[in-house]
Amino acid sequence: MKELVVQNYNHPSIVVWGLSNEITMGGENEELLANHRELNELCHSMDKTRLTTMAQVSMLDTTSEMNHVSDVISYNHYFGWYGGDVEDNAVWFDKFHEENPTICLGVSEYGCEAVLKWHTSKPEMGDYSEEYQAYYHYRMLETFRTRPYLWSTHVWNMFDFAADKRDEGGVKGRNNKGLVTFDRKTKKDSFFLYKAYWSEVPFIHLAKKRYVYRNEEKTEVLVYTNQASVSLYVNGVLFETKTGDKVFSFEVPLNKKTTKLMAVSGELKDKSIVKKVEKPYAAYNLEAESGAVTNWFDPEGNTVEVKIDPNYFSIKDKIKDIMANEEGKAMMDAFIAKMMSQMASREGGMDIPKGAMKMMLGFTIERIAKMAKEMIPEGAVSELNTELQKIKK
Repeated sequence: MKELVVQNYNHPSIVVWGLSNEITMGGENEELLANHRELNELCHSMDKTRLTTMAQVSMLDTTSEMNHVSDVISYNHYFGWYGGDVEDNAVWFDKFHEENPTICLGVSEYGCEAVLKWHTSKPEMGDYSEEYQAYYHYRMLETFRTRPYLWSTHVWNMFDFAADKRDEGGVKGRNNKGLVTFDRKTKKDSFFLYKAYWSEVPFIHLAKKRYVYRNEEKTEVLVYTNQASVSLYVNGVLFETKTGDKVFSFEVPLNKKTTKLMAVSGELKDKSIVKKVEKPYAAYNLEAESGAVTNWFDPEGNTVEVKIDPNYFSIKDKIKDIMANEEGKAMMDAFIAKMMSQMASREGGMDIPKGAMKMMLGFTIERIAKMAKEMIPEGAVSELNTELQKIKK
């Protein structure tokens, strides 16, 4: 900490000194709390002009003493990506602020992944589509601008970046949370959302340009701009003019093989095309490309394909949804108890904080299993899925 302050004391971009990041992921104890109090006092003794902060992780309970150490705090939240729904962020912020009105709260990380070849008209959490990432960031930006009590927000991340152990969204060795691609060349739709909210330079952007082949009778056309009105032209004819703020939505019928779109605001223009196809374009869908199965392991360690009937519960459902079903709850209670027992029996044991347990209810079993696969016995996931597929939704 001394080196950090001495080396960066005169750096103009340093706003606050950070004591730690997600340090309570493994739980809390008095020694950890005392250590942070010492670090906080050290920072203030070396620099009386700046505040201190900590980046907490979602699972840290809102009543934790760790939130009373630094001058301000922030949380890393991924509701709407790793678990829960994007709308859960607003609920959590308001609850925290109500319980802790004197604590200055910020958001030190938030984001979700988008791989530019995946597209859909019905974006869902975990589909890695450009459309879901744009929806997620739209909801987050709206959440932030209606909550002035947040002292800061930090989107994760500006660019896709290398991450050796990751294998998500059909891309190995990369974290795809960037608003811009890894090579810095292509701005994703979500980038232009931030431009609409933050930039004063006039611009207009037709979203979903890479989502060319669509099979619905009507399609949503989205326009992002910092202008007050937008006119949409369809095949050269004025379709509709709307006034609004940041995001403009139009429902356009697809009654031709090729539909040419042009968004206009004053002198600003942007164009795109949509091509009507008879059935969903499989190349846009991650699961369709991979065969709509999930690979796990049987009790002997052999790779097996786990097939999913969407009319029945499966490892792709959130734990809270499964447990809302009486039969599903009994099954999940037994599974969780078994996993906890096996974790506790490992060398050194494992204590899962109560905040983590509560947060996990918003995760799918598949998501948890992928994050903690070293701790889950081979065969457990596929066996559970087999049993869940017997319970009708």
